[in-house]
Amino acid sequence: MRPGRSNIYIAGFAALLVIGLAVGYFFYKSNNENPVSGLKPRVELGVGKINAITDSTVDVTLSLLVDNPLPVGIAIQGFEYQVQMDGTTILDSRYSDPLQIEPGDSSVLELPVQLKIKKLKAINDRAGEQQDSANYRFKGTFGLKESVLGLDTLRLTVEKRLVRYRLPSVEVVGYELDKFGLSQSKVEIQLRFSNKNFFPISFKDPTYALDLGSQKQMARGQVQSLTRVEGRSSNTYTIPLSIDMGDLLKATGQLIAQGENLPFTLHFSCTLTADNEMFNNSEVKLVVEGTMEDLKTAQENLGD
Repeated sequence: MRPGRSNIYIAGFAALLVIGLAVGYFFYKSNNENPVSGLKPRVELGVGKINAITDSTVDVTLSLLVDNPLPVGIAIQGFEYQVQMDGTTILDSRYSDPLQIEPGDSSVLELPVQLKIKKLKAINDRAGEQQDSANYRFKGTFGLKESVLGLDTLRLTVEKRLVRYRLPSVEVVGYELDKFGLSQSKVEIQLRFSNKNFFPISFKDPTYALDLGSQKQMARGQVQSLTRVEGRSSNTYTIPLSIDMGDLLKATGQLIAQGENLPFTLHFSCTLTADNEMFNNSEVKLVVEGTMEDLKTAQENLGD
């Protein structure tokens, strides 16, 4: 046999040996590697629903999906979580109830939380009126009753770009004193309803009560109707209020003594309706404070 041909046979045999070892290793790995090494629990955040709005806070229910793709169950003792909007933390809280998620299953949690309107307004003001979406980031630290994948704690994060929600507002911008006398029992105030969202919102069946000076609940009113405000717009409405005549006499004296420095407080409540599920059937309870001078200035601005 020629030496050159012998070398070819040896090289061919070596190549077949390497291929055989590689194939054997592949089948060994397929049969013996950890079947869950590529799987990991995950979370998905939904904005949920606004339940109630006051002049300083908003009550929201967040929807959180926790998915377990593993072939073993997960027993969660509770978890701490943080929510950010455009990089600013708007919520830092804890969910204390235990949670069991079966293998290959998921669970949706409803998280009732309260947010500060001042902080939300600052974030939206920085974004500008034309930004209709925002970056929301959820970060949770889940304590486990039993170790999973060698871990006693799961740290899960999800980030999404969702609709930017802006809370509607109500302002007292004027008043009518022509009927504010001893022979009259009504006063009219002007309210501006503002909606900075891109979708319309309606104020349903609003009720009002007005404190003037030291006279509490001096004037009251209710309107059985829908006040619709289109997206990115505001409307001004004149509202008649019934007045208790005894309180009217006392308020007249305070108005004469204090003039434009006389303080007022408007208690406003209604139900919001909207095609957007976040706002639909949300309860609104606002307290608007100011002085008669504030109303005069606002009323002058309405005429500009």
